[in-house]
Amino acid sequence: MIRVFPSGEPGEAQKRLAFLGATGDGLERFLRDLRALIVAIPRNARAGSPPREELLLACIDGKGIPHLRIDAHLLLSVSSIEPVEAARAESPEGGTLLAQVCEALRRYSTTRFRVPIPGGALELSGPPVIMGIVNVTPDSFSDGGSYRSPGEAVERALAMEEEGAGILDVGGESTRPGSSPVPVAEELRRVIPVVRGLAAKSRAIVSVDTTKAAVAREAAAAGARIVNDTSALADDPGMADAVRETGCAVVLMHRRGTPATMQRAPHYDSLFDELLGELAERMEAAVGAGIDRERILLDPGIGFGKRLMDNLALHRRLPELRVLGRPVVFGPSRKAFLGTLTDARPERRQFGTAASVAASVLSGAHVLRVHDVKEMREVVQVAAAIRGAEEC
Repeated sequence: MIRVFPSGEPGEAQKRLAFLGATGDGLERFLRDLRALIVAIPRNARAGSPPREELLLACIDGKGIPHLRIDAHLLLSVSSIEPVEAARAESPEGGTLLAQVCEALRRYSTTRFRVPIPGGALELSGPPVIMGIVNVTPDSFSDGGSYRSPGEAVERALAMEEEGAGILDVGGESTRPGSSPVPVAEELRRVIPVVRGLAAKSRAIVSVDTTKAAVAREAAAAGARIVNDTSALADDPGMADAVRETGCAVVLMHRRGTPATMQRAPHYDSLFDELLGELAERMEAAVGAGIDRERILLDPGIGFGKRLMDNLALHRRLPELRVLGRPVVFGPSRKAFLGTLTDARPERRQFGTAASVAASVLSGAHVLRVHDVKEMREVVQVAAAIRGAEEC
C-alpha cells in the first residue's frame, strides 16, 4: 500500500531511503530537494504501464514535486497535499494513482477521532486515553492470578478508573507468548461477572479483550462497548458478525501466528510494508463484513510476533500508522522486550514501560493500554504537554 512518512533530518532520510533501495545520484538529487513528507508508492499494476508512468511523472515534474524511481517504489516528496491535487487535476492518465496518493495524505494528516460506541462516543482529540488492563486469568505473564474473585477484580478496576483510566479492558484468556486458548465456557465464567459489575458501577468505557464471538456477544450484553481482538477478527469466523450486531467499537491488532507460536523466530523483510498491508487487509475485511470504519481502532501489536528490533522500530515509526486513517492503540506495558533491554522482571518494568509510553505519546498514540494506571497517567500528562507545547 502507499506509505507516507516524515522525511526528518537528511541523514535519517538517507538511511531510510537506502533501506527502501535508493542509491546513487538519483538519491542525492532527491535528498537535495527533500520536502517535509515522503510518499512511497508501490510500483505494481496500479501505477500503470511504463508510458502511463512517464505521463504521470511529467505532470509531477510540472508541479515541482521531487520524485525518484527505484525497483519497488516510486518516491515523491511533498510539503502538503496541494501540489498533488493540482497534478491530479491535470493528469487523466495518472488520476487514479494520484487520487490514492491524495487519500493517503489526507488520512496521514488526520489526528483527531470520535469513535462511536453503544450509547455514546469515545473522544480521541486530546491527550491519549488510558486503557487499564484487568486480567482475570490465572496465567497472564505479569499479573495472572491477582484477583481471587470477580468482586476483587471489579474493585481493582474501579481503583484504576479513579487513577485515570478512561477505558477498562477485561480479559479472561492469556495471550502471552506460548499460551494456549481456554474453552469458551471458562472464559465466560471469568469475564462476564466482571464486565457486568463494571458496567453497573463505573463511568469508564468497558472493553472486553477476547478473540471469541460468543464472549464478545455476552460481554456486550453485560455492558461492554469495545471489543479488543488480538486476532483482528481472524480467529473466530463469527466475530465480525458479533461486532457488527452489537454496535461495539473494535480494536484490530496486528499479530503473526497465534499466542502459542508467534514468538518462534518471527521475521519481516520490511516491517512497515508488511504490517501496514496486513492491518489494511483486516480493516477492509471488517468493513466488508458491515462494521462501520468509524468504529475501528488499530493496534500494531507490540510484542505479538515481533523481534526486539521490530518493537523498537514501532516506537520510532508509529506516526506511519496514520496512513491507515484510524486511531492507534499501543500496549507496551511490562512486555518482554522491556525485560530484554533492562533485565527486569515483569512486575519491575514500570520505568521501562514509562519510557515506552512517553515515546508513543510523542509519536501520536491515541490509547495507551497499561497495568500501572496512576504512574502512566502522569507520564501521559507530561509527554502530551511536551508534544503540544507552543513555540517560544
